Amino acid sequence: MIPDSNSFRARFKGPSLSLFAASLVAVMSLSASAHASTVVADGGFEAAGADGLYFSGQSIDGGSWNVTNGAIFIDTQDPYVYDGNNSVNLTLANLYVPNSLEQTLTTTVGQQYMVNFWANSDSANTFSLTENGHTLLGIPISIVDNGFPRAITNSSLFVDYSGVFLATSTTTDLQFTATGDPAIGSTDGSVMIDDVSIKPTSEP
Repeated sequence: MIPDSNSFRARFKGPSLSLFAASLVAVMSLSASAHASTVVADGGFEAAGADGLYFSGQSIDGGSWNVTNGAIFIDTQDPYVYDGNNSVNLTLANLYVPNSLEQTLTTTVGQQYMVNFWANSDSANTFSLTENGHTLLGIPISIVDNGFPRAITNSSLFVDYSGVFLATSTTTDLQFTATGDPAIGSTDGSVMIDDVSIKPTSEP
């Protein structure tokens, strides 16, 4: 039997109905985000050239990700890879100066997007993630230094980071930038990122 709409509303009078509605909207929004397709290409950097060194003006994977400043290294050694075969080392190839990796995304004006990625480092560093030059909300100014102590895998030491932005254009330049600042003479200086995902959080 289909319940009478008036009797249904009667059960949720006043604040209770408002709370129920707000909760329902929140659940639907989270569900939409979880099932939305990522708008980033090659988020795991698996199409990048293995053990490759790329400089400003070059693409690491044939066009999706482009080096816009400094130099980027594609790491394939298990201790430095979060998932799959490759991770991006933003700093080791060019220490003490900023290095940037960028992808131009197709976005919908007025749509909010969530950016998610995994990262780890083994030294002091500065870090930023921007969209069209604007810093994303929720992104730290450095990647935590958990190091890479194990010879096989250090996936459990990577940290899950996320931030959001509101698209103001049909194209959005998403840029990762990091500067490695290890002690002089140290063999450390890696800031690794992997498994980048960018999804709309809800309908615009």
